[in-house]
Amino acid sequence: MRICILGATGLVGRELIPLIHRAWPGAELALFASRARAFELDGQRYAVRAAPDLESGDAPRGELAFVALDDAHSARYVPRLLELGYRVVDKSNTFRLDPAVPLVVAGVNDALVTDEARLVANPNCTTIPLMLTIAPIVRRRPLETLAVASYQAISGAGIGTLDEFLDASRAGYTSEDRDQLRLGAGFDPAGYAANTVPHSGKTDDSGYSSEERKLMHESRKILARAALPVSAQCCRVAVAVGHYEQVWLTVGGEDDLSPGAIEAVLGDPAQSAFLRLLPGAAGDGLSALATLQHRDEVLVGRIRRDLRDPRGRSFCLTVTADNLRLGAATNAVRIASRWFAAADLALQGPGSSV
Repeated sequence: MRICILGATGLVGRELIPLIHRAWPGAELALFASRARAFELDGQRYAVRAAPDLESGDAPRGELAFVALDDAHSARYVPRLLELGYRVVDKSNTFRLDPAVPLVVAGVNDALVTDEARLVANPNCTTIPLMLTIAPIVRRRPLETLAVASYQAISGAGIGTLDEFLDASRAGYTSEDRDQLRLGAGFDPAGYAANTVPHSGKTDDSGYSSEERKLMHESRKILARAALPVSAQCCRVAVAVGHYEQVWLTVGGEDDLSPGAIEAVLGDPAQSAFLRLLPGAAGDGLSALATLQHRDEVLVGRIRRDLRDPRGRSFCLTVTADNLRLGAATNAVRIASRWFAAADLALQGPGSSV
């Protein structure tokens, strides 16, 4: 079995390599990036070819490809990878809202990954943990409204931005003047280091950013609810890895639903895939960095009533996940496991339907 990674040297590409070794031991890797280079990972050296080599006559054919580059590279090379015989999981935004392309979260709607599907889109890194949390509830009660505030790690912006953030943090925190640190005088007020800033890339006429639009539109598609009232507010925080989401939802139905009943659903592995419930409203153990101990799961907790709703059908909860693994690479591998069964059962998509 030959597996291609386009974007092998990026943050998600590097996470894919050990996951592939877990899922399909002995698979041959064909690694590509925007330019040719070599790099070392876990003591092993990997040679990477330039993406344009895929357009050559001797480009390697294979069975499975992961695309973890930007939209422009996906639009250019996904059709070529399909020509070369690969089944493709694409991480970019290029195909996510294409009605002909399944948009899949393993454990939510991965039954859509059939033999007939040769291209599947991997959702955004905030959408994946959110859908893993919402889907078990939606299977029991109709969802009326959904609102999300996300606090997103810097690594979601790519390896270059992460390196700039780390450099600026090191430089800014070298001061021994506590007052200067408290006031933040050593940091750029428009930068990411020691800061919280709006996630405002490509803000449209509605005032919503591209990140906010992804979360809203992708959620509607995955839940098959085109008219679902959903709103999102996204920002970047000075955290390297780990996206954090505050969620407000309202469900329908005649009978009462309690926070304890929601905990019972989310805490049941038979109903909630790849999810770790942290019970209780206090949120003990629920943090961005805690996701690094559970990289292939979403952590959920702080489930409580939204006191604005006198009907008792609205709830608040907190969701957090490793954005590079659960929010990207792990979900991609679980998608692909529907075509090629994974040796590691923790990486096997269960074939769920929402």
